[in-house]
Amino acid sequence: MAKFNTFNHLEFNNTEGGLFLSYTNKNGAKVAAGLRRIFPSYGTQTAQSIELIEAGPLEGSIVAQTPKSFVISCGEIPPGTTTNQNGIAGIWHSANGDLVLSAPKGAVRIVAQDIQLVSHGDPGEASDQGHVSMYATGDIRSKSTNVKMEARSDMALGGEKEVLIVTTNQMTLGGEVKVDEGHDPATIFSSYGSGTKTPFQWAEMIEKFVNGLKSAVS
Repeated sequence: MAKFNTFNHLEFNNTEGGLFLSYTNKNGAKVAAGLRRIFPSYGTQTAQSIELIEAGPLEGSIVAQTPKSFVISCGEIPPGTTTNQNGIAGIWHSANGDLVLSAPKGAVRIVAQDIQLVSHGDPGEASDQGHVSMYATGDIRSKSTNVKMEARSDMALGGEKEVLIVTTNQMTLGGEVKVDEGHDPATIFSSYGSGTKTPFQWAEMIEKFVNGLKSAVS
């Protein structure tokens, strides 16, 4: 990265903190203005600072960092409050690009009276947007008084090993119900004679299974 011209560098500081104008930070970016605490040093990689980046990969950005907590408090009297609406106490708006909340060594908690996840992108094949996705290396856990899910088109629930639906009371299935069993070859013979399949259906399934084995070894 080329070195930037900082000939008009100025500093206004004491032993506790200062205002620094026109300098290059440790990442090689030119900073138009920076507010930084001098002491104490916590032995960390970051210090308490706010920088207005003038040139470099993050040109036009504001970088704020601290080795401890970063707290924003607002909304004691939010504008737009009515008897039916809480008003808007805070907005984090990104005109373009993604917003990333990262806590690689901690948890991300969202706590509110109501939580709404809204995705309004175009789900068409060209854009493939408008989705709400969740990924986890462990469980995805949900617990509430009621769980309600509705799909305007299709709803799918699958498990590579087992799908378990349990209730201690009553289960209701509405609409046309189709039961299809025994797709796992290991269960074809172990579950023979059980479930809703007729002998003809079992014979047809076994025939397909045998033909599949013949094709695999031929």
